Amino acid sequence: MDMRLPAVRLILAGAALLLTGLLLWWLVPVDSAVHHAALLARQGWAVRPARWLSALGGLTGMGPIALVAVALLVWRGPRGTGLWLLFTLASGRLVVEGIKLIVQRPRPPLADRLESVTSWSFPSSHSAGTMMTCIALAALWRRPAGWWGACLLAAAVGWSRIALGVHWPSDVLAGWGFGLLWIGAALRWKPPLRR
Repeated sequence: MDMRLPAVRLILAGAALLLTGLLLWWLVPVDSAVHHAALLARQGWAVRPARWLSALGGLTGMGPIALVAVALLVWRGPRGTGLWLLFTLASGRLVVEGIKLIVQRPRPPLADRLESVTSWSFPSSHSAGTMMTCIALAALWRRPAGWWGACLLAAAVGWSRIALGVHWPSDVLAGWGFGLLWIGAALRWKPPLRR
């Protein structure tokens, strides 16, 4: 399957989300209002599912999923695709962390947070990492349900980060956008997947 068309679509969608995140950051009152509207009550029923989704979207959740996929591709072939997946996801994660260190945006106030985090806020690495991992796997699986499932899981993880008060909405939008851009660009250099 030719990956040029999906790659272009991912790049365009990623650029749109990234720019929307930057615009929302610039519109501080709107970003703050959406943040406060999405916050969960400390004892609410949705806190536990939000924490579970948040953990799933972190490196401890997405990392093992990606490593199993890489191992299967390297073991059963094609190895080039497995190495592509490993390099794409690892380098994407490193770039997100580098952007955080350069931008140094503070997280929402401590009083809003339902989880303890100490790193910088922009962009959301949970949102970017989930989007990169799930979209890359969907591109390899090549089924329409995979694309929808990838987007749904990334959306749920992003929601959890806002609902738990550890990210601004603009951080999450930018994280999703970065993830789509990164995978869209990487798909243009992916080796062909032979069945």
